[in-house]
Amino acid sequence: METNQIHERVSRLFNWQLTLKVVVIGVLMLILLIPKLMILELIREREATSESTKQEVMEKWSRAQTVRGPVLTIPYIEKVTDADQKTVKEEIRECHFLPETLNVEGEIFPKELHRSIYQSVVYESSLKITGHFESPDFEALKINLSSVLWEKAQLSVAISDLRGINTKVNMVWNGKSRPFSPGMDNKLIGTNGISLALPDSGQAGFPCDFQFTLDLKGSDGLQFAPLGETTTVHIHSSWDDPGFQGSFLPASRTVTAEGFDAHWKVLNFNRNFPQEWKDDGFNVTNADFGVNLVKTADHYQKCSRSTKYGIVVMLLIFLSFFLNEMITKQRIHPFQYILVGFAVLVFYLLLLSISEQLGFNTAYLIAALSVTALVLAYSRTFLKTWSNSIVLTLILAFSFGFIFVLMQLESYALLAGSIGLFCILSLTMFLTRKINWYEE
Repeated sequence: METNQIHERVSRLFNWQLTLKVVVIGVLMLILLIPKLMILELIREREATSESTKQEVMEKWSRAQTVRGPVLTIPYIEKVTDADQKTVKEEIRECHFLPETLNVEGEIFPKELHRSIYQSVVYESSLKITGHFESPDFEALKINLSSVLWEKAQLSVAISDLRGINTKVNMVWNGKSRPFSPGMDNKLIGTNGISLALPDSGQAGFPCDFQFTLDLKGSDGLQFAPLGETTTVHIHSSWDDPGFQGSFLPASRTVTAEGFDAHWKVLNFNRNFPQEWKDDGFNVTNADFGVNLVKTADHYQKCSRSTKYGIVVMLLIFLSFFLNEMITKQRIHPFQYILVGFAVLVFYLLLLSISEQLGFNTAYLIAALSVTALVLAYSRTFLKTWSNSIVLTLILAFSFGFIFVLMQLESYALLAGSIGLFCILSLTMFLTRKINWYEE
């Protein structure tokens, strides 16, 4: 009887110790979440500093570019009459005409500028813009030909950042080369741009063909407005990670490791403004389309994502240490748990600092090897055998490798992560199925 009572007391004590150990490990994980959140905040601060530096570099180089045009603007005199149809006054107004065809053939030459440890993606581009204007249809706008002020006719091309123009721009208009002038009056297509006066064009100057070349530098992206009755744009570049933006996606595209090639074709039926209008009747700035030079998941984004998975790594390593206690009957002190937890957190600090210098993949390998070696050497001081230390360290290495694979999968990270965790849970259940948790 006394033997049974002693055995029952020992079993009850063991159960209390086991429960207390699980609670202590849970509390330790909650405590370690505090420095984990601090590391995430540090990553955000470094990313904000990087973004600020990039914006400063782009501001000095040239910002993202949007090209709209050319648009033909012709002033005319409108007579204002009273109730008796007598002319009260004459006002000068404007009518705007868009080209029948607008074709853009361009190439983007990307480059990376460095300031300290930060990089900014900028580009230079060469754009050949051609097209055709039909004779302006004044009758459709109910404008008398005698009131048209041909001597004030003007072509306008909006360019969002004029600092990006590398060379002089000349318009070949019906075979004649004419230089553009800086600045434009037509605010319907943008706030900045270049213009060309056509005082000698007249009605006899139409229809006409035009052609000009823009050597334009910018950053992040390049967009166009579909101002032709038929607008076609063909852009190619050595940049291998384009992001197609705006109101229209390419009709065809090819993206390889050597770069991308994209074709757009937009009809006047696809947009919400006509080929001609008076004054400021329509807004043409909401139909832009083009391409951005995207950098998918830079090292700050990857560091942030991997740090968010830190709780999974700590859970796996703590679980493996706890199961080692249960199987080998060798106790591990909570302080030893927390030191191993801090080693995992130091991994993310190493990852952040080294990735700023060497890139994410190299930094991940160096940080993972360093922390794994540290945990292996430290665990050998309180575990019985080398085999136990190696097995537990391999679990840590597997955790780091699992998270790295998730970082590379991007779109399929959630799917792979959930399946991976399910498999880990299933394996844990299988390996612990014969453990007598109550020591009965």
